[in-house]
Amino acid sequence: MPTNFTDDVATLRELFLQSVHKLPEDPGVDIASRAPKGVEEAPLDEAHTDLLGGTPELASAAKELLDFVESKKADASLIQSLETVVKKMEPEDLLASARLFAEVINQANLALAAQSVRTWKACLRQDHSAQMEGGAMQTFRKCFDMLLSKGVTGEAIGKAVAAQEVELVLTAHPTEAQRRTIVRKHQRIVQYLGELDKKDTLTPGEITDIKGLIGQEQLSCWRTSSVRRAKPSPEGEARNGMLVVEETLWDAVPLHYRRLDRALARIGQPPVPYDASIIKIASWMGGDRDGNPNVTSKVTMKVMTLMRCRAAQLYKEEVDKLLFELSHTGPITKEMRAYVNELVGAEAVAKGSKVFAQHADYGVHWNFQSGVPDDEPYRIVLIAIRRRLYKTIRAMENGYMNDEAPDEVDPDVFRSSTCLLEPLELMYRSLIAVGDSKLADGTLLDLIRRVRSFGISLTRLDIRQESDRHTEAIDAVTTFLGLGSYAEWDEEKKLAFLEAELASKRPLIPADLSFAPPPAKEVLETFAVLAKIPHEALGAHCISMSRAASDVLAVRLLLEKSGVKTPMRIAPLFETREDLQNAPKVMDRVFKAKVYHERISGFHEVMLGYSDSSKDAGKFASLWELHVAMEKLLAVGKEHGVKLNFFHGRGGSIGRGGGPLHLSLTSQPAGSIDNAYRITVQGEQINAFFASDEVSIQTLQSFTGLILEHSLAPPPLPTPAQRELMQSLADQSAKCFQQIIYHSAGGAFAKYFHQASPSGELGTLNLGSRPAKRKAQGGIETLRAIPWVFAWTQMRLHLPVWLGGGDALRAMEANGDMPKLQAMYKEWPFFTGLIDLIELELSKADATIAEYYDKELCTGTLLDLGKELRTKLGEAIEVFLKVSGRAEPIADQPFTKQSFQMRQPYLYPLHVIQCEALKQSRAADPTATDEPSKKRLRALSDTIIVSIQGISAGMQNTG
Repeated sequence: MPTNFTDDVATLRELFLQSVHKLPEDPGVDIASRAPKGVEEAPLDEAHTDLLGGTPELASAAKELLDFVESKKADASLIQSLETVVKKMEPEDLLASARLFAEVINQANLALAAQSVRTWKACLRQDHSAQMEGGAMQTFRKCFDMLLSKGVTGEAIGKAVAAQEVELVLTAHPTEAQRRTIVRKHQRIVQYLGELDKKDTLTPGEITDIKGLIGQEQLSCWRTSSVRRAKPSPEGEARNGMLVVEETLWDAVPLHYRRLDRALARIGQPPVPYDASIIKIASWMGGDRDGNPNVTSKVTMKVMTLMRCRAAQLYKEEVDKLLFELSHTGPITKEMRAYVNELVGAEAVAKGSKVFAQHADYGVHWNFQSGVPDDEPYRIVLIAIRRRLYKTIRAMENGYMNDEAPDEVDPDVFRSSTCLLEPLELMYRSLIAVGDSKLADGTLLDLIRRVRSFGISLTRLDIRQESDRHTEAIDAVTTFLGLGSYAEWDEEKKLAFLEAELASKRPLIPADLSFAPPPAKEVLETFAVLAKIPHEALGAHCISMSRAASDVLAVRLLLEKSGVKTPMRIAPLFETREDLQNAPKVMDRVFKAKVYHERISGFHEVMLGYSDSSKDAGKFASLWELHVAMEKLLAVGKEHGVKLNFFHGRGGSIGRGGGPLHLSLTSQPAGSIDNAYRITVQGEQINAFFASDEVSIQTLQSFTGLILEHSLAPPPLPTPAQRELMQSLADQSAKCFQQIIYHSAGGAFAKYFHQASPSGELGTLNLGSRPAKRKAQGGIETLRAIPWVFAWTQMRLHLPVWLGGGDALRAMEANGDMPKLQAMYKEWPFFTGLIDLIELELSKADATIAEYYDKELCTGTLLDLGKELRTKLGEAIEVFLKVSGRAEPIADQPFTKQSFQMRQPYLYPLHVIQCEALKQSRAADPTATDEPSKKRLRALSDTIIVSIQGISAGMQNTG
């Protein structure tokens, strides 16, 4: 364990307790002595005293419980001791205590984040004592050296880097338990910890000041309610996504390119070409309407207008910097001179020897109100760009304020990045040609690379909708036109209709959509809105619950017949185990539709769902079916002359396809990446990946390095014997998983899940704008994967990850196949990654805590079911360790293990507090109207929320 980490934990804990234990209203603080003369001490407004830690009595009770926990050994006996204390507490004491323990855990996580950056920087300095655990590739130097050692040439590395396409898709999945207000305060604390690393160059006063700033942020966090009182709106979610781009990625992307340039130079290769686009950012925020009625066509247009406006504003700020940097008069190339002459002659308002003089519509920079001298060619071009950006901002602002599509009649409004890149790249080529490469490779090159990454809208907007909704929309049209009910046709009749209409040039959808039922009308209005958005600002149209070829062709038809001139690429999403098995047949039929094949230019995207496939059949079956589906889909694409790119719908938790990136990528078969990778970045992952410039650069490096490695030195394919063994494991695990979860007698499992976990209470966190279920009715099968994984994480059973897999491995062991499993673990990266991922999750499971939840919250025969599941957990841990050969989970990752053990003592009280709050809340009368009852119920509800947040922080994932 690096000493800096433990030092940071101790420092943050000490500063935190100093900041919040003696609050201003504490009798030990003499407020009067600090007030100006003649100013009386202001009394507290009791009506607005925050329940979340506002009074000295609550702070004292929480501190006493903290002292009690830290005086005990962190083992199973602590739970029994805590139970006695916690059951005597009033709801307000429970709430304040939950807040205190959650914040102590947060402080430990902040120290861990600082240590991660610290270790990464040590690797960059080639400090060989600093190594990240689990085999993660930490620097481009190590990555390139590894590839060179495997016989890959430097030239091949350079070409692969230049051709790489990594697209990170930010989503609004509700898995970030903390409010963004608090997340940002935490980010600043991590930055201050980084400043303390420079203590050898800091004065004692500066160190004191930095610690003071940390204490200020800590106190501010304590005084800020961590409870969201309302769900965020889709537009609010989009604004949060926009802030991520502005605050970290905006600077991290060009810095990432620069690091690549230096790494390539070290192996004798030229820098990344200025016209390469190796990093792109997309978003689902404002476009994902799957099961979310809050995302409407108007919301989509409003979000897009907002994003285009902010993009233009950020680009304008960079152009302003260049106006001062590129002030020289030349020399310039003939190409550049011709372009400047065209600008001056065709567009400029000339006055004497000046061009681009002041004009209300130009938005001229204040320093150039009198115009630009005609012998400053770069400034002439930049002023022209600035004018167009100004007009774009005005058009977007007007559209946003009027709640309508922006007026883009003015040709100066930017509708594509090509129009913005053309003059920028022209200036770049001119500077390089005349020998001014230092100027070319500075702010100008950074801006070019930003434009290629962020486009005209900061993020490209994906649209996602369920396939049944598209069916309803087309059915409304065919019924209105007297063609019959499309929804009632069989698959072949649907395909015949779709292919015929795609081949026909006649209109299909009436301009007046009043004929359609409200749900179908909203779908049709969404496609009409897409026709008004520049093609470049849109990403993929994802179809959730894709099960047939008609699902794909239906979207293409709706796009074309709604007036979308350049239709979006379509990405059918295959989610359940059955859908993954059928995916190759579906795409084969799609590509056989000649009228569709002719339209896709030899390229197609397929989205793969990790969350629902895991919830449907368990982790073992899910990852294997994904692996097999990718292999078969690649073969189908090759047969039809179509290059397939996979879009990976991974969540943050291991149960939803997340986990350490280097382990997750080992599940990809050789040839499935081919230098291109598209993946969702969901919820708490966004903060984990992009918490700061340094963390963002580290994240981008990980993606680039691992994808480069997978493309140039792909993992071996399984042998026939390994494939057969894995298929048997997948089948057995899926059978066991589904039998317990979906076929328990009398629905006992569903009853246990809702009683033993805070599944019903998760909705009170207000994490996202969408409902927890796709459909209001139905049981676990209609529950979304996020609350499914989230709830099991809270009670520490982590069932979605290991259930079924443990039974399948034990059956193999009983059959005498353990030596085969152990050999497969050592030889096949896919199986190694699968076992290691599950073992990482098992390291956080705790049967003792799960038993406590059962005892407190379950009744009758459900207690027996809980005991059976805990037995299976113990058996799973035992057999997984036999396969990996370890004495205990993640024994080869001492830092990860020890950092979790440092959080564990503070998790115990949070679990006990959560159980007590759940028990009291469920027993309370929700219809009570008297103030004491309402106050008590609110305190219990807030305690549940705060405890969920704290446990999530301790687990370092939610759902």
